[in-house]
Amino acid sequence: MPVYEQGYEAYDGRRNPLGSRWKPLFREEILPYFKKRRFVFLLVLALLPWLYGVALTFLHTQLGDADWAKDLVTKLPVVDEKLVAKLLTNGYDLFLLFIVAIWVGSGLVARDRKDMTLDVFLGRAVTSVQYLWAKGAALGVFLLLFSFLPTLILVIFQVGLTGEAGWLAEHLRVLWGTLLYTAIGPGTLVLFMLALSSMARSPRVVGLAFIALVFFGDMACGVVYAITKVSAVWFFSLSRELTALACLCLGAPPPFASADLHPALVALFFAGLAAASAAVLWARFSRRGVLR
Repeated sequence: MPVYEQGYEAYDGRRNPLGSRWKPLFREEILPYFKKRRFVFLLVLALLPWLYGVALTFLHTQLGDADWAKDLVTKLPVVDEKLVAKLLTNGYDLFLLFIVAIWVGSGLVARDRKDMTLDVFLGRAVTSVQYLWAKGAALGVFLLLFSFLPTLILVIFQVGLTGEAGWLAEHLRVLWGTLLYTAIGPGTLVLFMLALSSMARSPRVVGLAFIALVFFGDMACGVVYAITKVSAVWFFSLSRELTALACLCLGAPPPFASADLHPALVALFFAGLAAASAAVLWARFSRRGVLR
């Protein structure tokens, strides 16, 4: 039968709601990383410092009532807001956090621009907001492994091993402070990586730009601080700002002088970085409409 004599049949397959059409993009962005052994190994390494907190809980509850055990326990730190802030902002975890941000975030938009698939995605029934949400959520899931998820596991172990539900009521700030830190710190980092990735077609260029801004920026701040001895110069250091933010959210003292930043400076840094990133994304995606 000729083609022009064939009629069209109504599509009777499954149609995803408009509000959930970002999910395939999210799935295709996040699943390939779980197949990379080096990346999974890197995520496992990020959880190692939190074993210290679990070990402290175990020692506090399982050593018994012997005199030597009591003496040892009194010398060990307790699991509280100060310890969680220290685990969140130790240099080892922050370094791995930036590595994961480069590994995943550098190609979020740049890879689609390089492969010429960005217009294909936005030419379908996927809005710019849904596209950016799917890409940002993929990076955000991995960054949770450096913030809220290990804290939640540590709290579960603490309450489970000690059997003291009152600890959670007394140290509730451990949960809501970590959640606030995750929303502001890693959340702003996700926006920054999306904006940076949208400005280039090569993930390598994005990764090198992030290294220059973060790692070499810290070096420059360190040189200026060594000369001036003014802690405010660390305002431009992302790692110091994350450390200061965690200490403020959890009510813990700064671990060193360079992280003793005024709360107004910390708020200004993250608000400015988030606003600048949002402005870049708006400029890059506001004119990309959805074909009807």
